[in-house]
Amino acid sequence: MNGEDLKEKQNKAGHPLFILIIFVVLIGFIFYVPDIYKKYNKEINDFFGIKDEDEKEKDKLDEITPMSAYHQLNSNDSFDYNEISISEVSLSPEKKLTLTVGTNSTFDLDKSGYYIEFYQHQKTFIGRRALHGMVTKSLPIEMDISNLNVDTTTYYVITHISDGAIGGSNAENDKGLYSMTCTKNDESYTYEFYTKKLTKIKYRYYYANPNLDEYADELLKAQKKEKEYTEIGGITTSIAENTDSFIFTSVFDYSVKDAYEKIKNPNIFAKGTFNNVVKFKIEAEGYECK
Repeated sequence: MNGEDLKEKQNKAGHPLFILIIFVVLIGFIFYVPDIYKKYNKEINDFFGIKDEDEKEKDKLDEITPMSAYHQLNSNDSFDYNEISISEVSLSPEKKLTLTVGTNSTFDLDKSGYYIEFYQHQKTFIGRRALHGMVTKSLPIEMDISNLNVDTTTYYVITHISDGAIGGSNAENDKGLYSMTCTKNDESYTYEFYTKKLTKIKYRYYYANPNLDEYADELLKAQKKEKEYTEIGGITTSIAENTDSFIFTSVFDYSVKDAYEKIKNPNIFAKGTFNNVVKFKIEAEGYECK
Protein backbone atom coordinates (compact mmCIF):
# COMPACT_ATOMS: atom_id res chain seq x y z
CA MET A 1 0.00 0.00 0.00
CA ASN A 2 1.49 3.35 -1.07
CA GLY A 3 1.40 6.64 0.89
CA GLU A 4 -1.46 8.13 -1.09
CA ASP A 5 -3.71 5.12 -0.40
CA LEU A 6 -2.96 5.32 3.34
CA LYS A 7 -3.71 9.04 3.46
CA GLU A 8 -6.99 8.52 1.63
CA LYS A 9 -7.99 5.77 4.05
CA GLN A 10 -7.28 8.02 7.09
CA ASN A 11 -9.34 10.82 5.57
CA LYS A 12 -12.26 8.44 5.16
CA ALA A 13 -11.94 7.18 8.76
CA GLY A 14 -11.99 10.76 10.16
CA HIS A 15 -9.76 12.43 12.70
CA PRO A 16 -10.02 10.87 16.25
CA LEU A 17 -10.26 14.29 17.91
CA PHE A 18 -13.11 15.29 15.64
CA ILE A 19 -14.97 12.06 16.47
CA LEU A 20 -14.49 12.71 20.21
CA ILE A 21 -15.93 16.22 19.87
CA ILE A 22 -18.97 14.86 18.03
CA PHE A 23 -19.45 12.26 20.77
CA VAL A 24 -19.31 14.89 23.55
CA VAL A 25 -21.79 17.13 21.73
CA LEU A 26 -24.13 14.18 21.26
CA ILE A 27 -24.02 13.32 24.98
CA GLY A 28 -24.72 16.93 25.89
CA PHE A 29 -27.62 16.99 23.47
CA ILE A 30 -29.17 13.91 25.09
CA PHE A 31 -28.83 15.24 28.65
CA TYR A 32 -29.68 18.92 28.24
CA VAL A 33 -32.26 19.08 25.45
CA PRO A 34 -35.12 17.81 27.71
CA ASP A 35 -34.44 20.64 30.19
CA ILE A 36 -34.25 23.18 27.38
CA TYR A 37 -37.51 21.80 25.99
CA LYS A 38 -39.24 22.07 29.37
CA LYS A 39 -38.00 25.63 29.86
CA TYR A 40 -39.09 26.97 26.52
CA ASN A 41 -42.19 24.80 26.33
CA LYS A 42 -43.31 26.25 29.68
CA GLU A 43 -42.68 29.78 28.43
CA ILE A 44 -44.73 29.08 25.31
CA ASN A 45 -47.52 27.46 27.39
CA ASP A 46 -47.53 30.39 29.82
CA PHE A 47 -47.80 32.81 26.90
CA PHE A 48 -50.87 30.97 25.56
CA GLY A 49 -52.31 30.18 29.04
CA ILE A 50 -51.76 26.42 28.72
CA LYS A 51 -50.97 24.43 31.92
CA ASP A 52 -49.35 21.00 32.26
CA GLU A 53 -50.80 18.23 34.46
CA ASP A 54 -48.66 19.07 37.51
CA GLU A 55 -49.80 22.69 37.45
CA LYS A 56 -53.42 21.64 37.00
CA GLU A 57 -53.18 19.37 40.05
CA LYS A 58 -51.55 22.13 42.11
CA ASP A 59 -54.28 24.58 41.13
CA LYS A 60 -56.89 22.01 42.11
CA LEU A 61 -55.32 21.65 45.57
CA ASP A 62 -55.03 25.43 45.93
CA GLU A 63 -58.77 25.73 45.34
CA ILE A 64 -59.49 23.59 48.43
CA THR A 65 -59.97 25.80 51.47
CA PRO A 66 -58.68 24.06 54.61
CA MET A 67 -61.37 25.50 56.93
CA SER A 68 -64.79 27.09 56.61
CA ALA A 69 -66.00 30.09 58.56
CA TYR A 70 -67.23 29.65 62.15
CA HIS A 71 -70.92 28.92 62.73
CA GLN A 72 -72.90 28.28 65.90
CA LEU A 73 -74.86 25.06 66.30
CA ASN A 74 -78.05 27.04 66.97
CA SER A 75 -77.64 29.38 63.97
CA ASN A 76 -79.32 27.17 61.36
CA ASP A 77 -76.86 28.52 58.76
CA SER A 78 -76.51 27.13 55.23
CA PHE A 79 -73.24 27.61 53.37
CA ASP A 80 -71.01 26.27 50.61
CA TYR A 81 -67.57 24.91 51.37
CA ASN A 82 -65.30 23.75 48.53
CA GLU A 83 -67.32 21.21 46.49
CA ILE A 84 -69.97 20.55 49.18
CA SER A 85 -72.71 22.51 50.91
CA ILE A 86 -73.81 22.29 54.54
CA SER A 87 -77.37 22.88 55.76
CA GLU A 88 -80.00 21.83 58.33
CA VAL A 89 -77.52 21.62 61.21
CA SER A 90 -79.16 20.87 64.55
CA LEU A 91 -78.29 19.39 67.93
CA SER A 92 -80.79 17.35 69.95
CA PRO A 93 -80.94 17.32 73.77
CA GLU A 94 -79.39 13.81 73.60
CA LYS A 95 -76.44 15.33 71.70
CA LYS A 96 -77.31 13.78 68.36
CA LEU A 97 -75.95 16.11 65.69
CA THR A 98 -77.70 16.13 62.34
CA LEU A 99 -76.71 17.95 59.18
CA THR A 100 -77.22 17.66 55.44
CA VAL A 101 -74.34 17.57 52.98
CA GLY A 102 -75.12 18.60 49.40
CA THR A 103 -73.14 18.41 46.17
CA ASN A 104 -73.68 18.95 42.45
CA SER A 105 -72.51 15.44 41.62
CA THR A 106 -71.91 12.13 43.37
CA PHE A 107 -69.28 12.63 46.06
CA ASP A 108 -67.62 10.07 48.36
CA LEU A 109 -67.10 11.60 51.80
CA ASP A 110 -65.22 8.51 53.00
CA LYS A 111 -62.35 9.35 50.66
CA SER A 112 -62.52 13.13 50.93
CA GLY A 113 -60.97 13.98 54.31
CA TYR A 114 -63.81 16.24 55.49
CA TYR A 115 -64.46 16.79 59.20
CA ILE A 116 -66.67 18.87 61.46
CA GLU A 117 -64.73 20.48 64.32
CA PHE A 118 -66.12 22.06 67.48
CA TYR A 119 -64.74 25.12 69.29
CA GLN A 120 -65.56 27.08 72.41
CA HIS A 121 -65.67 30.84 71.73
CA GLN A 122 -64.00 30.22 68.33
CA LYS A 123 -60.73 29.61 70.20
CA THR A 124 -60.60 26.41 72.26
CA PHE A 125 -60.68 23.17 70.27
CA ILE A 126 -63.16 20.65 71.73
CA GLY A 127 -63.09 17.76 69.26
CA ARG A 128 -63.88 16.63 65.73
CA ARG A 129 -65.91 14.03 63.86
CA ALA A 130 -65.37 12.69 60.35
CA LEU A 131 -68.05 13.04 57.68
CA HIS A 132 -68.98 9.75 56.03
CA GLY A 133 -71.23 8.54 53.24
CA MET A 134 -71.83 8.72 49.50
CA VAL A 135 -73.51 12.00 48.59
CA THR A 136 -75.83 12.05 45.59
CA LYS A 137 -77.22 15.58 45.49
CA SER A 138 -77.86 15.55 49.27
CA LEU A 139 -77.17 13.27 52.22
CA PRO A 140 -78.57 13.63 55.77
CA ILE A 141 -75.98 12.67 58.40
CA GLU A 142 -76.50 11.92 62.07
CA MET A 143 -73.67 11.48 64.57
CA ASP A 144 -73.40 10.89 68.28
CA ILE A 145 -71.33 13.57 70.01
CA SER A 146 -72.50 12.82 73.54
CA ASN A 147 -68.93 12.47 74.80
CA LEU A 148 -68.02 15.99 73.66
CA ASN A 149 -68.59 19.08 75.80
CA VAL A 150 -70.81 20.92 73.30
CA ASP A 151 -74.17 22.68 73.37
CA THR A 152 -76.18 24.82 70.97
CA THR A 153 -73.92 27.83 71.58
CA THR A 154 -70.80 25.88 70.55
CA TYR A 155 -69.08 26.98 67.35
CA TYR A 156 -68.25 24.58 64.54
CA VAL A 157 -66.29 24.62 61.29
CA ILE A 158 -65.98 22.21 58.38
CA THR A 159 -62.37 21.31 57.63
CA HIS A 160 -60.52 19.49 54.88
CA ILE A 161 -57.52 17.50 56.17
CA SER A 162 -55.61 15.14 53.88
CA ASP A 163 -53.62 12.22 55.28
CA GLY A 164 -50.40 13.99 54.38
CA ALA A 165 -51.38 17.00 56.48
CA ILE A 166 -51.94 14.95 59.64
CA GLY A 167 -49.16 15.49 62.17
CA GLY A 168 -48.61 14.20 65.68
CA SER A 169 -46.22 11.29 65.06
CA ASN A 170 -44.68 10.04 68.30
CA ALA A 171 -40.88 9.90 67.96
CA GLU A 172 -40.68 7.37 70.80
CA ASN A 173 -42.59 4.89 68.66
CA ASP A 174 -40.60 5.38 65.46
CA LYS A 175 -38.77 2.09 65.94
CA GLY A 176 -39.82 -1.39 66.97
CA LEU A 177 -43.17 -3.02 67.62
CA TYR A 178 -45.84 -1.38 69.74
CA SER A 179 -49.63 -1.32 70.04
CA MET A 180 -52.39 1.22 70.66
CA THR A 181 -55.87 0.38 71.96
CA CYS A 182 -58.80 2.68 71.13
CA THR A 183 -62.09 2.26 73.00
CA LYS A 184 -65.64 3.59 72.74
CA ASN A 185 -68.50 2.13 74.78
CA ASP A 186 -68.34 -1.67 74.33
CA GLU A 187 -66.03 -1.68 71.32
CA SER A 188 -62.24 -1.58 71.07
CA TYR A 189 -59.61 -1.70 68.34
CA THR A 190 -56.04 -2.70 69.11
CA TYR A 191 -53.63 -1.57 66.41
CA GLU A 192 -50.14 -3.00 66.14
CA PHE A 193 -47.35 -1.06 64.42
CA TYR A 194 -43.81 -1.75 63.38
CA THR A 195 -41.63 1.29 62.68
CA LYS A 196 -44.79 3.44 62.76
CA LYS A 197 -46.61 1.35 60.11
CA LEU A 198 -49.77 -0.68 60.72
CA THR A 199 -49.21 -4.46 60.76
CA LYS A 200 -52.24 -5.92 62.58
CA ILE A 201 -55.70 -5.04 63.95
CA LYS A 202 -57.70 -6.81 66.64
CA TYR A 203 -61.35 -5.81 67.07
CA ARG A 204 -63.36 -6.66 70.19
CA TYR A 205 -67.08 -6.15 70.83
CA TYR A 206 -68.81 -7.01 74.12
CA TYR A 207 -72.59 -7.26 74.33
CA ALA A 208 -74.79 -8.10 77.30
CA ASN A 209 -78.57 -7.95 77.62
CA PRO A 210 -80.95 -9.82 79.98
CA ASN A 211 -83.71 -9.42 77.38
CA LEU A 212 -83.29 -12.73 75.56
CA ASP A 213 -85.07 -11.62 72.38
CA GLU A 214 -82.85 -8.55 71.97
CA TYR A 215 -79.82 -10.63 72.90
CA ALA A 216 -80.71 -13.22 70.24
CA ASP A 217 -81.07 -10.48 67.58
CA GLU A 218 -77.65 -9.02 68.39
CA LEU A 219 -76.05 -12.48 68.47
CA LEU A 220 -77.51 -13.22 65.04
CA LYS A 221 -75.92 -10.02 63.68
CA ALA A 222 -72.56 -11.10 65.08
CA GLN A 223 -72.91 -14.56 63.53
CA LYS A 224 -73.73 -13.02 60.12
CA LYS A 225 -70.67 -10.79 60.43
CA GLU A 226 -68.55 -13.81 61.34
CA LYS A 227 -69.73 -15.58 58.18
CA GLU A 228 -69.11 -12.47 56.05
CA TYR A 229 -65.56 -12.07 57.41
CA THR A 230 -64.78 -15.74 56.80
CA GLU A 231 -65.85 -15.41 53.16
CA ILE A 232 -63.65 -12.33 52.69
CA GLY A 233 -60.60 -14.21 53.96
CA GLY A 234 -57.61 -13.06 55.98
CA ILE A 235 -59.77 -12.47 59.08
CA THR A 236 -59.89 -14.77 62.12
CA THR A 237 -63.15 -14.41 64.08
CA SER A 238 -64.63 -15.95 67.20
CA ILE A 239 -67.76 -15.58 69.33
CA ALA A 240 -67.56 -16.47 73.01
CA GLU A 241 -71.13 -16.88 74.32
CA ASN A 242 -72.52 -16.78 77.84
CA THR A 243 -76.09 -16.92 79.14
CA ASP A 244 -76.97 -13.34 78.24
CA SER A 245 -73.70 -11.94 76.84
CA PHE A 246 -71.11 -12.61 74.18
CA ILE A 247 -67.72 -11.31 73.02
CA PHE A 248 -67.10 -11.01 69.29
CA THR A 249 -63.46 -10.73 68.22
CA SER A 250 -61.82 -10.47 64.83
CA VAL A 251 -58.16 -10.28 63.89
CA PHE A 252 -57.15 -8.78 60.55
CA ASP A 253 -54.09 -10.47 59.04
CA TYR A 254 -52.13 -8.18 56.72
CA SER A 255 -49.86 -10.98 55.59
CA VAL A 256 -52.89 -12.26 53.62
CA LYS A 257 -54.45 -8.97 52.44
CA ASP A 258 -53.23 -5.38 52.26
CA ALA A 259 -56.69 -3.87 52.76
CA TYR A 260 -60.26 -4.85 53.63
CA GLU A 261 -62.39 -2.39 51.66
CA LYS A 262 -65.37 -4.77 51.46
CA ILE A 263 -66.05 -4.36 55.17
CA LYS A 264 -66.85 -0.63 54.75
CA ASN A 265 -65.47 0.17 58.19
CA PRO A 266 -63.49 3.43 58.47
CA ASN A 267 -61.64 2.02 61.50
CA ILE A 268 -60.09 -0.83 59.51
CA PHE A 269 -57.14 0.83 57.81
CA ALA A 270 -54.92 -0.43 55.01
CA LYS A 271 -51.65 -2.19 55.73
CA GLY A 272 -48.78 0.20 56.38
CA THR A 273 -50.95 3.17 57.43
CA PHE A 274 -48.88 5.44 59.68
CA ASN A 275 -49.60 5.52 63.41
CA ASN A 276 -50.38 9.24 63.49
CA VAL A 277 -52.99 8.83 60.73
CA VAL A 278 -54.65 5.91 62.52
CA LYS A 279 -54.79 7.79 65.83
CA PHE A 280 -56.12 10.98 64.25
CA LYS A 281 -58.86 9.20 62.31
CA ILE A 282 -60.01 6.80 65.03
CA GLU A 283 -60.26 9.67 67.51
CA ALA A 284 -62.37 11.52 64.93
CA GLU A 285 -64.82 8.63 65.31
CA GLY A 286 -65.16 9.29 69.05
CA TYR A 287 -62.70 6.68 70.36
CA GLU A 288 -60.18 7.28 73.14
CA CYS A 289 -56.73 5.84 72.47
CA LYS A 290 -54.00 4.71 74.86
